[in-house]
Amino acid sequence: MKFFIHNHNQDNRQHMMNLKYLMIALALVGGMLTAVAQNDDAEAAMRERINEAVLKVYDEHLAQDPNDYNTLFARANQYYYNGDFDRAMVDVNTALAITPLKEKELRYEQLVLRARLFDAQQAYEAEITDLSEAAHLLPGSLSATDLLAKACLKTGQLDAAESNFKVILRNQPLNYDAMYGLAQVELKRNNFEAATGHVDKAVSLFTAEPQVYLNRADILEKMNQYEPAALDLISAFSIGDDNTDALSRLVAMADSHYDPVMSALATSIDKAPRAGLFYYIRASIAMDHEHYGQALKNLNSIINNNLYDYHSVYYNAARCQFELMQYDDALNNVNRAIAMLGDEQNADYLLLKARCQLYRGAGKNYDDAMTTLNAVASFNGNHEGTLLQQARILIAQRQDRPAMLYLNAAIDYSEHPSAEAMLLRGWVNKYRNGNEAAARTDFERVAAAADDTPQGLRGFALHEMGRAADARNWAKAITEQGTTAGGANYALAAALLSDMGDNEVAMQYFKNALAYGYGSLFKVKADEEPYVNLKLVRRITGFDEVVNQSQSNFQERP
Repeated sequence: MKFFIHNHNQDNRQHMMNLKYLMIALALVGGMLTAVAQNDDAEAAMRERINEAVLKVYDEHLAQDPNDYNTLFARANQYYYNGDFDRAMVDVNTALAITPLKEKELRYEQLVLRARLFDAQQAYEAEITDLSEAAHLLPGSLSATDLLAKACLKTGQLDAAESNFKVILRNQPLNYDAMYGLAQVELKRNNFEAATGHVDKAVSLFTAEPQVYLNRADILEKMNQYEPAALDLISAFSIGDDNTDALSRLVAMADSHYDPVMSALATSIDKAPRAGLFYYIRASIAMDHEHYGQALKNLNSIINNNLYDYHSVYYNAARCQFELMQYDDALNNVNRAIAMLGDEQNADYLLLKARCQLYRGAGKNYDDAMTTLNAVASFNGNHEGTLLQQARILIAQRQDRPAMLYLNAAIDYSEHPSAEAMLLRGWVNKYRNGNEAAARTDFERVAAAADDTPQGLRGFALHEMGRAADARNWAKAITEQGTTAGGANYALAAALLSDMGDNEVAMQYFKNALAYGYGSLFKVKADEEPYVNLKLVRRITGFDEVVNQSQSNFQERP
C-alpha cells in the first residue's frame, strides 16, 4: 500500500493523497457531500441533447433505408447505452435477421449485445446460446468467451465456466478477471484453498491494481473472513484513483460485521500512523453506529497529531462531544468549524451549535439557542432539522401555537418530510391541542409509508393508532435486521416499549443496546425532547445500575 512507504518526499505526496481521499471520505461516510447541482444539471442536459441528436440521425437514415443493418445495430447500441433495453432488443433482433451471414464480425457484435440484453432480463439460457454462437463465429475474440464464462457461473454450470475462464487465461495468462472467475468457481465448489489461491496470485502479480484487492475481498467476505476482506478493501481505496466502490463496500460491511472492519482499520493505522484518512473513516463508521467515544478518540488523533486541519473534523468531534454530554468542548469545536468556513454558511453546523448552547450549564438556554437557529433562516429557511429544533424549544416553553408554525413549515416545505417531523406534529396535536383527528392523519401517514427502517419510526405511529401488536412486531423486526452494531435499533425499540408501558421488555431492549455498545450518553441520560426519547426508560427500576455497568460506552476508547 502506498501509505506504508516512509520518506520525506513520500510523506508530502502521501499527505496530498490522504487529503484527496479525505475529501471523498467526507462525502461518502461523513455525510458532507456538497453537490454542484448546476454543473450536474448542465452536463445532464448536454448529454440529453447529444443523445437526441444522435438518435435523430439514426431515425432519419432508417426512414430512408429500413434495412440498413449497420444503422439498426448502431441505434440498438445507443438504446442500450440509454438503458432503453426493449427498443435495443427490437433493433438488434431486426439487425440479426437481415445481416448477411458472411458479416461474421458484425454478427458477433450483434450477438454479444443481444446476450447483454438477455443478461439484463436474467434470461441466462438465451444469453448462453447467443454467446456460444458468437464464440464459434470468432474463436479468437475473447469478449464473448468472458461473458459466456460469467453466464455459466450464474447458472451453476461450473465446469463450463471453468473451461471458458481457462480459455481466456491460455490466451491472456495475466488476466486477473479470469483468475477471479476461477476463484468464484472454486468457491461454489467449497474448494476454499483453491479459491484463495487464484485471487492471491492476482494480487501478487498486480500489487498496484485496486481491482484485484476488491476481487479478493469479495472471495474472503463470502468465506466469512471479514477482517482480511476489510484489509483488502482498505488496500483498494488506498492505491486507487477512484475509491468510492471500495469505501462504500467497507462501510456496508461494517453494518453487519462492525468489529472486524474496525480492527482492520486499527491495523492500517498501526502501519501508517500518519494516514489521517484511516482515522477519519474509522470515526465516521463509529459515529454511524453511535459509538461516539470510539469516534472521538479517532478524531482527536487527527486533531492532536495535526493530520488534517479541516472544518468537518472539528464539526464531527463536536457531534461526538455533544452526545457524550461534553457541551463546552463541543461548543468550542463547532465554533472552530464555523470560523473555518468563513463566509460560507452551514445549517447543520449552526444547528449543532444551538443544541450545545441549549444544554450547557445548569438550565436550558433557550434564548441563545433560538438566536443561533434564527440565523439559519437568513440562508436556508427550509432546513428541516432547524425547524424541528425551533419547534421543540417552543414546545418546552409551552408555546405550542408558534411551535406548530415551525412544524407545518418543516413538513410543507419538504418534498419528502421526515417521519420525525410528522410524528412530532401528531404528538403536539394529540397531547397539547387535543386534536385527535389531525394527529391521526399524521400518524397514519407515517404508518402507511413504505419504510420499515428504524428511521421510518412506523412503530411509534402504530402505537399511537392503537395497533399495539403491530408496533411490537416493528420493534422486534428492527432489532433483527443484522445492522445493530452500536445498539441504536435496540435503544429505539426500548423507547417504543416504554411508551407502551411494557417496562420489562423495554429494559431488556435497553440492556441489549448497551451490550452492543450504544454510546450516546445524551440520549441515555438527558434527552427529553419529544417525540422519541428514553425518558420513560429512565424511570424503570434498575436503570442507573445498568448504565453504570456500561460506562466504557461513553468514554474515549480505541
